Amino acid sequence: MDLYYHPLARQSQKTLIALYEKQASFYPHIIDLHNAFNRRSFLQINRSSRLPLLNIQTGESFNDATIIIEYLDNYISSGTQLIPIEKTQALYVRQYDRQCDMLLDPNIDLWLAAKATNNQINTKQLEKDLLSILNNIDHRLADNHWVCGDSFSLADCAFIPCLYALEHELHLLDYQNIGRYWIQAKLRGSVNQVIEEIELTLATGDQSEQRAHT
Repeated sequence: MDLYYHPLARQSQKTLIALYEKQASFYPHIIDLHNAFNRRSFLQINRSSRLPLLNIQTGESFNDATIIIEYLDNYISSGTQLIPIEKTQALYVRQYDRQCDMLLDPNIDLWLAAKATNNQINTKQLEKDLLSILNNIDHRLADNHWVCGDSFSLADCAFIPCLYALEHELHLLDYQNIGRYWIQAKLRGSVNQVIEEIELTLATGDQSEQRAHT
């Protein structure tokens, strides 16, 4: 398998966590879509110009993090089962995956952009929405070791990159349950590998690059 991704993009981070959880073998290709040459080269592979992209041996490709993880869970038996076999539990996992991708992730981008432009009214409203989402998940984590129970899942793959983006923006440890969750997440091998790659990318590149890819 070939994975085209960028370490600083949250959807790429989500996919990487899943690949490491599944103990999957893949060829990594880091693509900087803000680089004109990289972008032209990638367009020859995939016209949608979206990351992450997973190409498999059959020649098929998947251009969405959740779909990539669904594929990995269906066809790779090793490692962690990221989508439960039990239907009701699988429904909750998909629900919180969607909540992270469609509500939390874009809200983070809007909130950070509003802060950067010093738009205080917009920042306050977006922060209120952001904290509401986090409070909901914090309440859920009071009864769950991971987002959807005792087992690490697709929902955690989606939630953890969001927390990494917020680590230096909010006091995560002020949340009793999210604080505990974040500490245990960083100790997990797959998450630790992704964080190391993020930090290496930041250490060898422009610090403003993080804002361009998240």
